[in-house]
Amino acid sequence: MSKIQIIGSRRIMEEVIELLHSLSVLHIENIPEDGRRDIFYHIVPMQKEEIILKERAEKILQKVRDIILLLYRPSQLAAVSEGRFSVTEIASEKLLLDIEKLGAKLRNLYKRKSELKEELSLLERYERILKNLAPLISKLSGLKSIESIGIILDKDKAEVISILEREIQRITYGYYQIFKRELDDKSIGVILTYQKDYDKNVRALLSEEGVSEIRLPTEYSDLSFFDALKQMVKKNDEFAIEMSDIEKEIERLSDEWYWRIKAIEDIFKDISDEFKTFSYCTGTRYTFCILGWIPQAYLPQMRDSVKMRFGERVMVKELEIGEEELEMVPVYIQNPKIIKPFEVFLRILPPPRYDSVDPTPFIAIFFPVFFGLIVGDVGHGLIFLFLAVILKRIFTDKPLIQDLTKVFLLCAIYAIIFGILFGELFGEIGEKFGMHPIFLNRSKAIKEFLIFTVAIGVGHVMLGFIISLINSIKWRRGREIIGKTTSIVMLFTILLLIAELSTYLPKRFLNTGIIILIVSFPILVLSEGLIGVIELTKSIGNILSYVRIMALGIASVMMTLVANRLGEMIGNIVLGIIVAGLIHVLNIAIGIFSPTIQSLRLHYVEFFSKFYKTGDRRYTPFKKKREGVRLWRRL
Repeated sequence: MSKIQIIGSRRIMEEVIELLHSLSVLHIENIPEDGRRDIFYHIVPMQKEEIILKERAEKILQKVRDIILLLYRPSQLAAVSEGRFSVTEIASEKLLLDIEKLGAKLRNLYKRKSELKEELSLLERYERILKNLAPLISKLSGLKSIESIGIILDKDKAEVISILEREIQRITYGYYQIFKRELDDKSIGVILTYQKDYDKNVRALLSEEGVSEIRLPTEYSDLSFFDALKQMVKKNDEFAIEMSDIEKEIERLSDEWYWRIKAIEDIFKDISDEFKTFSYCTGTRYTFCILGWIPQAYLPQMRDSVKMRFGERVMVKELEIGEEELEMVPVYIQNPKIIKPFEVFLRILPPPRYDSVDPTPFIAIFFPVFFGLIVGDVGHGLIFLFLAVILKRIFTDKPLIQDLTKVFLLCAIYAIIFGILFGELFGEIGEKFGMHPIFLNRSKAIKEFLIFTVAIGVGHVMLGFIISLINSIKWRRGREIIGKTTSIVMLFTILLLIAELSTYLPKRFLNTGIIILIVSFPILVLSEGLIGVIELTKSIGNILSYVRIMALGIASVMMTLVANRLGEMIGNIVLGIIVAGLIHVLNIAIGIFSPTIQSLRLHYVEFFSKFYKTGDRRYTPFKKKREGVRLWRRL
């Protein structure tokens, strides 16, 4: 990464900013206060006209963003129309007026849609009544002189109906009718009908008995109960049709406008970003200065572009990066195409320090290996391979999923390779096709598998210490170099002693190893303090954590064996296949997530903890979304 300073005449500052924006390679930096005192005096002020244009651009951008929130995103195929959009229309009053009209129309559609949703929600509350009591409407239609009241009672209070009937018969002198209908398992719907002359006394009775009638919405309060129900049924259908029409209209407007509005948003975002860079420019009344960072590979191209456009009027000067600035340098990670998809696992972490080691290549090497060791089955690997290929074809417009599918394509291949080495095809089914363990039988050689995974842990953790040592040498930290070297020697010695005491190696190194530890211990304490001793002790635990590769691998094997055994034990062939298949599916589902999580843990906790130093910022270039647009002078 190169630190550069761009100096030029204030009169062409806007054009320089526009060019830098188009090049999209410069990470613009705010010039510190001490830098301003030494060279320049103040942030370059914006002219009155520029302030007006900036405010207008931001206002239009906000309007456009508000509209995008109201539009549906059409299919990717609809994006083709975006290329036909004339950029020269952007600044026209007609287009801005069309945008205003579109926004107003969409807001009205959403307002009506919200009203309809509330109405439909209200009607849904009466759905049970509408469905169950509506058939009674036809029986009572045309009776103008009667009043009706709807009641819902719990089934355990059904005896109230007989009491009400007796009292209402007394009040109305027998001029009444009661209609009952079961609404569900817990409630009964009751409709009382009687002559309007007795309405006051009937309602007083209901109030006295503590029986609540069905309260209809206010807009239906002037109607009889049955007329209200008929209106609600009718409106329910009308609202549903109107809601469908609104959805179709929003979809139509989205198909017509989404990609055009998106193009306008990108353009005005570029314009707004160019105005914001004014706050990063310092200078005098006649000159300006821009400070920034650029990958060294892009510096010659930028120099040539600036010189071709402005000649000697603009100077691009490369500055020396001070020791105190190393932790502030923006981090730019660039890996070969085959390794790049593995950068997805570093996005959840802060970027590595600028002058440290990029861990992506190590993840690309070890992650698929760990995954394959845990899964280790040809059948499971083939299924993972198939799923990865399908997802890759479906989500062609999702970069994140594309990266993940590329990673798991490689993981699936390693699962197949280790499945061949372990002789596993859905467990021991591979034996029926002539497969036999080439490397080891995981279900039987548990001790050998344990030693193998511990050996992997030793190598992986040792590699972490070596990378840390390389970083210390690069940063010229003498005490750290001594401490890391001592830690590597002591850890290697401890592991050899453990191997000897466990009778895995002949006892020829015991005395020499003890002497090395006695001599190394004070060196470690003096160079790194007690932290170094704690870190060394912790490293033993880190190495033992790699046993989880063996544990998860054997668990997968055992689950496969259980599935196959259960399938054989069930007398019915079809049922046996179903049971075994379900267990295999469960095992495969676990085999996607568990190896991924544990492999990442071994990297994040056991491996990265030895050397990973975080940086302050990622490299974020001043990048243009739309090429060939230069509008902000004439909005």
